[in-house]
This record gives sequence, structure tokens and C-alpha cells, in this order.
Amino acid sequence: MIHAIKTTNKFVRFGSIVVVIVFSACATAYGPRNSMGGYEDRAVGDDMIEVRFYGNQHTTKEETTRRLLYRCAELTIEKGFDSFVVLQDQSFSDETVNNPTIEKPFQTRESMSGGVRTTMSPDLTQATTSTNWVAIYVISIYNENDSPYSRYKRSRLDANQIIEDYKGEIR
Repeated sequence: MIHAIKTTNKFVRFGSIVVVIVFSACATAYGPRNSMGGYEDRAVGDDMIEVRFYGNQHTTKEETTRRLLYRCAELTIEKGFDSFVVLQDQSFSDETVNNPTIEKPFQTRESMSGGVRTTMSPDLTQATTSTNWVAIYVISIYNENDSPYSRYKRSRLDANQIIEDYKGEIR
């Protein structure tokens, strides 16, 4: 009896590990953009940066936005500043609907994040929908004691605080 319990516990632990690995492999990893998503950034002016985070069909809008904020905070600190303000939010979602037919039961298409996705409907009467979130902020970075600070006092975001708040969730 004790041997059966130990064996069952081993299978449960192994099964749990496999489930975590499989589901985490589908989500967008935090890092530079690749076929599963990620971030991109480019300078658009003096101390202004356009930052993008591309999710995939397994990444929620909230998770995409958290990762974008984290990247904004990282860039702010990397460039020697402590604060940023979001000047523009250009975020959007790309929703794809696949209406299968007997002649075309599956569809392969490239996602917004650059990956390739094949959808197949087991029930030819049901359409499948996938949503890819793309979060885009144009930010201005500065130090709290700089002159622009007074202009953005209410909308200022503390980069160090964002890193601290999200470091357990991101990476």
C-alpha cells in the first residue's frame, strides 16, 4: 500500500511538471521579439522611445501590458533615468477568425508576432478565433528632479518601483 502511494505521488509530480512546461512554452517569453512574441523599441526623439510588446494567442491583454510596462521601466533605468510618462498608447489586438469548410478544414497563417499558426476545427460548423495583443507605448524618460517633472507629476511612473512590483512575474 505504501509503495503504491509513493509511485502515485511520483506520477502526480511528473505530470504536474509536464503540464507546467507545456503550458509555459505556449505563452510569450519575455525577451527580444521572436516568432512567439517579445519586445521591440526604437528612439523617436530626444529621450522619447516607442516601446512595443507583441503577445501571441496564449498571452492576455493584461500580461502583454505588464510586460510592456516592465520593458519601459528597464529602458528608463538602462538610459540613466528614473521616471517615464506614457505620451501615447497605440495598443491594439489582431483578431483572426477561421471559418472552416469541408474543402478547407484548417488554415495556416502568420501571426502579428511573426509565428506561424495552423488552426483546425474538429467541428466544421464552428469558427475558431485567435487574438494576438500588441501593446505599444510612446514614452518620455527623465529624472524626477529634471524640469519636465513638474509637467508630468501626476502621470509619472517610477521605473524602479515597476521593476520591483513585477520582477516576480516577469522573466
